[in-house]
Amino acid sequence: MSGQILFVSQSHELTTLSEKLRSEGLEILQAPEWFQAVEILDSGNPAVVVIEVSGQGPSPRRILDEFKKRKKKPAIIFLARRVSLEEAVAAVREGAYDFRLLDTDPEILKRLILTAWREHRTSIESEDFLTRDPRLRSLLEKLRPVARSRAPILIMGESGTGKEVLARWIHRISDRTRGPFLAINCAALPEALLESELFGYEKGAFSGALTRKKGKFELADGGTILLDEITEMPLTLQAKLLRVLQEGEVDRLGGAYPVKVDVRVIATTNRNIEAEVSAGRFREDLYFRLNVIPVRLPPLRERPSDIPFLAEYFFREFTRLYRKNIRGFAPGVLDTLKGYEFPGNVRELKNLIERAVLLCEGPWITLEDLLWSSRTPFDHSTMGNSSASGKFKPLRELEREAILEALRACGGNRTRAAELLGISVRTLRNKLRLYRAQGLL
Repeated sequence: MSGQILFVSQSHELTTLSEKLRSEGLEILQAPEWFQAVEILDSGNPAVVVIEVSGQGPSPRRILDEFKKRKKKPAIIFLARRVSLEEAVAAVREGAYDFRLLDTDPEILKRLILTAWREHRTSIESEDFLTRDPRLRSLLEKLRPVARSRAPILIMGESGTGKEVLARWIHRISDRTRGPFLAINCAALPEALLESELFGYEKGAFSGALTRKKGKFELADGGTILLDEITEMPLTLQAKLLRVLQEGEVDRLGGAYPVKVDVRVIATTNRNIEAEVSAGRFREDLYFRLNVIPVRLPPLRERPSDIPFLAEYFFREFTRLYRKNIRGFAPGVLDTLKGYEFPGNVRELKNLIERAVLLCEGPWITLEDLLWSSRTPFDHSTMGNSSASGKFKPLRELEREAILEALRACGGNRTRAAELLGISVRTLRNKLRLYRAQGLL
C-alpha cells in the first residue's frame, strides 16, 4: 500500500500540513498544477490526492471524471478558499472523499488525510477479491451477474473475514462503479446520530440543526451504501430502513416530504441473524428484505490455501510501505502459519505480517519475528494448539488488555479511554459487557 500523499496546490498555507504528515512517516509529493499532477499519478501511486480548486482551474467534477477513467483509485480531498454547501455535497456524491475550506485548521486536515490514507491501506485495491480457495472463487463467479442488479445483498461472516472488502469488490464490478460507495458502521454511532447520518435532516429539525444536511442514502444516490454490522441497528431505525428498501425513498428528520433515492444496499453482520430475529432484536420483515442475495464468507481456518497466499501478499505490501529489504519467509514459517486457526481471520493475519515486517532485522522473516506480546516471545509450538493460548496471544486478547490498560490510565473514565483507543464509547461499552458475560472482568 502506498505511503504517498500528493498535494496539487500553489498555496503556502499547506506547508505546515505537509510537515505534519512527513512527521507521520508519509512521503509528500507536490504539483503546482493539475497537468503536472497527472504525470505524477502515471509514475507514482499516491493513496490520497489533496487538490486545491478554484475558478481558474478544472472543476471538481472534471477532475473526478478523470480519476474514474484510471485503474488507480486514490482518495480525493478537495480544498478551496470558498465553496458552497451544494458544491461540496455534489463533489462527495461524485466520489470525492471530502471537501474542505483551505483555511481549515491544519491539525483537522492532518487527521482527515491520515484517516483517508488508513482506509486506503485497509482496503485491498484490486479488481479481484484475493483468494485461492476453490469454494470462495466459485462464490465470486456466482456474484458477478448479481452485482449488476439492484438487489440487496446480506454478507454474513466472522469479524475479520473481509466482508467490507467483498462489498467494495461487488461495487467495483457493478454498473454503479462510477457512483459513490459509502460505508457506515451501525455499531459505532449512537441512535440519534445514526439516524441523522443515514437519513439527514432539515434546518430547524432539532436544536443545533442550523442548515439542511443530506444523509448517507442521499449522498450514495446512484451508487452503493454499506451498512456494516446491521444487527446493531436499533429497532426504531430498522423500520425506517425497511421503507427505504421498499419505496426507494428517505424521510429526512423534520422533512415535509420523502426524497427519492437510487441506492444499492449491502449489509454485513458477524452475528447469527436468524437468532437475532427469533430473539426479537431484529425485524423479520427487514431480514427477508435484506436477505435477497445471502452470502456467507467462510472464516480463514476453512480456507487453508489462502493463508500462505495472503501472507505473501501482505508481506509484499508492507515491505514496500515500510521500505524494508526483506527477501521473504524463512523455511517452515508459512507451514507453521497454516497450522494456526486465526480467530481474528484475515485481519489478524494482516496485523501479524505487518508486525513481523516491522520487527524483522534480517533478510528473512523467522518465527521469532512473529511476536504476539511485548513480554512473551512467539512460541511456534503453540500454533494450532488451542490449549496453549496462555503463551500464544490472539488479537482479541491483546484488544482486551489494551482496553483494560486504557481504562486504568484514565482512572476508569470511559469517554477518555475510548478517545485514547480511537473507538466510540458505545463500542467500548459493548466490549466491556461482552467481557463481563464471559467472566473476563
